[in-house]
Amino acid sequence: MNIAIIGSGNIATYFATKLFEGGHTIVQIISPTLENAQALASRFHCAYSSNTNELSDQAEMCILAVKDDIIKTILLQTDFKNKFLIHTAGSVTLNDLSGASPNLGCMWCMYSINKNHLPERTNIPLIINAANNDTLEKIKTLADCISSSVYSLSDEQKLTAHLAAVFANNFANHMFTIGQDILQQEQIPFDLLIPLIENTVEKLTYTSPDKLQTGPAIRNDKGTMAKHIELLKSHDDYRNIYTLLTESIQKKHA
Repeated sequence: MNIAIIGSGNIATYFATKLFEGGHTIVQIISPTLENAQALASRFHCAYSSNTNELSDQAEMCILAVKDDIIKTILLQTDFKNKFLIHTAGSVTLNDLSGASPNLGCMWCMYSINKNHLPERTNIPLIINAANNDTLEKIKTLADCISSSVYSLSDEQKLTAHLAAVFANNFANHMFTIGQDILQQEQIPFDLLIPLIENTVEKLTYTSPDKLQTGPAIRNDKGTMAKHIELLKSHDDYRNIYTLLTESIQKKHA
């Protein structure tokens, strides 16, 4: 299939690379920054542009791999001429983009991609959906080139998965950041925590997270918790987070 990629960032680079390796033809890269479009296009020896109105007629499918908040702006500026149009945003629904194309769909990568260190694993979850069966089949063909773990979900299910991902990834990473801050106050390296974090994730491969909870909250170790709260006396935000999470753990495992 002839594919145009709109975007030049992490997801654009990852999808374009995997689809090219899977035998599809990348005919064009479009990015607001012409230098970025040219740099990515050079990998596939294809056309490039900084203007979506210069979308190639050769493109059978367009993949919108851009930030969520500029998708609608692009759709208002561009006539996609009923091409297959695929967005890659976890929080955007097909209804949000209704009218952009009758052949509208989504392929959301539930993974944090870094274009400078593309992942080698082949089971990265891809969540797909579409406005019609023909478009869904086209997306499945693309998705199979990228991953062995493809899930067809409704918009409502996809939003739920996105919410879960925010808790499991974005919020969890913020907890790592807080741990880093606490250690740095005593000149302790963050490396101290890495084996523990890896151990926690490794155990998730053979049991569910609700069975892995440890720590003073689930033991109701009031003495230890009081000491922790005292250590956080000069950090109101961290103390509030500690208290809220402790209460949530105890309520869950009451």
